[in-house]
Amino acid sequence: MLALLALSATGASLTEAQQAFAEGRYEGAEQLALQAAKPPQEGAALYLVGLARFRSGRPADALEALEAAGKAQDAPERAPWNFNRGACLYELGRFEEAEQAFLQAAADESLSRVAWVNAGFAALDAGFPERAAQWAARAKAGAAERELALVEELLSEVAHAKGATVSAGDESYRQGLTSFDAGRFEEARTHFLEAAKWEGSSGRARLMAGASAYRTGDRVAAREDIVTALALRLEPRDREVARDYLDRLSYGLRSSGQGLGASVGAGVGYDSNVLQVGVAARDGSLGSRTLDTASQFVEVGLGLVARLRLSDTVFSELSYGGSQRAYTESSASDYSLQLHRAGAAVEWDAVRRLRLGASANGEVYFTGISAFRGLQASATGSVWVALDENELTSTRLDASFSRKVGLASEFSYLTGRRLDATLSQDLRLRKFLLTGWYRYREDRIGTLMQSASSGGSGLLQEYVIPFAWAGHATGASARWELGEGFEASLYAGLEWRRYLSESFLRVQLLDGSEQEWGHRQRRDTRLVLGPALSAQLGKHLQLSVRYDFLSNDSNVDTRLADPADACEAPDYVCHRYDYTNGNYQKHQPMLELSGTW
Repeated sequence: MLALLALSATGASLTEAQQAFAEGRYEGAEQLALQAAKPPQEGAALYLVGLARFRSGRPADALEALEAAGKAQDAPERAPWNFNRGACLYELGRFEEAEQAFLQAAADESLSRVAWVNAGFAALDAGFPERAAQWAARAKAGAAERELALVEELLSEVAHAKGATVSAGDESYRQGLTSFDAGRFEEARTHFLEAAKWEGSSGRARLMAGASAYRTGDRVAAREDIVTALALRLEPRDREVARDYLDRLSYGLRSSGQGLGASVGAGVGYDSNVLQVGVAARDGSLGSRTLDTASQFVEVGLGLVARLRLSDTVFSELSYGGSQRAYTESSASDYSLQLHRAGAAVEWDAVRRLRLGASANGEVYFTGISAFRGLQASATGSVWVALDENELTSTRLDASFSRKVGLASEFSYLTGRRLDATLSQDLRLRKFLLTGWYRYREDRIGTLMQSASSGGSGLLQEYVIPFAWAGHATGASARWELGEGFEASLYAGLEWRRYLSESFLRVQLLDGSEQEWGHRQRRDTRLVLGPALSAQLGKHLQLSVRYDFLSNDSNVDTRLADPADACEAPDYVCHRYDYTNGNYQKHQPMLELSGTW
């Protein structure tokens, strides 16, 4: 119940004393702090002396040091100083003085609820149960889970002090709170389940049984208890706590809870093949040339999200994400990309373990730096159905339709529609998540007409490059929690693309007639790999390193060899008339620092 608040070292000479205190060497910490108790860090040193003495079981000596620290020029902050004074006064049996000290500490919002609870215990031991109940009521409003357990324990003690008849259920509940507060969660659940037998229509004990099961990692029992508690009578605050627990025990949109979130990130990286940008293969008309463009890049991003609980079974999410990638090489700068994405999603827990969802998203891409201009915009609607078979697996089927528009005349070939259907399976272990998936996609965008270099005889040539394709893809992603603050992930996918119409070289002869050379229906096989490692640097900061690899194998490539007679009339079907080098690799390492709130 009573705990001294931690002290942060404020001077270099206090470092050894602070280290000794952290290691539990309180006598050594006291001596080192006394040696350092001189201006300008006298108050900080005496404060540490007081904490060390309290931990050594000498509250009177501790109070003396704390009082001296409070008179120094560098006196500690008043709220935690009063809280620790209150702890000393309580141990000395000076309960009314301790109550007043705790109430002064409650001026700090971060300490207020635990300070009110401690003031309540001091008032109770001073012989004023009514006053103790008053501080318990004040602490209960907005209390967090652990604070709520302390409040309930105080209220139970107040009931005992008032001479109220204590039922077997109340006694079991009180024992459960004591065990829960001590971290003995299996024992606590046993007491709470016993209390629930006596509570009738009240869900208070069943809620705490679920909280205890959650602490032991038994998600099945925790969910059963929480769902049962929600079907019974709960105070508004307890009902909200139960809903929060159920969010943590669920999957899909609900698992993230409700509230607002933001993220920012900045990173640097290297792209070995800038010409392959992912949004559109703008590498047409390379002809027989081999052009490899590599560049370093800088990338920044911003994300905003609002998660809403619309009812006990319907959850929604509104999101925005924006990013800018800028390539540093002048030859690659026109391939720099800016993306803005906004979306809304809603998911309904239709029945136990079955979720239905829908979303709408909009994306806008811009390209270039000095020649900044619109590239493509798209609007997408998606629906899905997900089945959570058990605590380990979930199966999900998604279908989406997109409408795309090229934003400038030079990108008009990017106009069209896309259809996706994806089946995925999740496997969840304690520190490991594996997702396997299969996807069918039709990307029915347009055809690019692009001039080619003229032949030696002065022929006019134009490439006809279809960008519409259909394909199958399969892959898997995995994420591991490696330890405190470290996480690794791996993504792998294989895709087979079949372009929906043939590419060819349109040739206009000197007599004005036209011929079509090199008809070929493009087929690609693409392999992608993406390992990543991240380290949590603090509550909000994360450092990540990742590597993205893409390998594309194609039957369209100007560098492929042909039989000696392949380029003869009338069709001229040979690789020298292909429009690009379709066999390539792309390596992209990146280091990123991000913050989330």
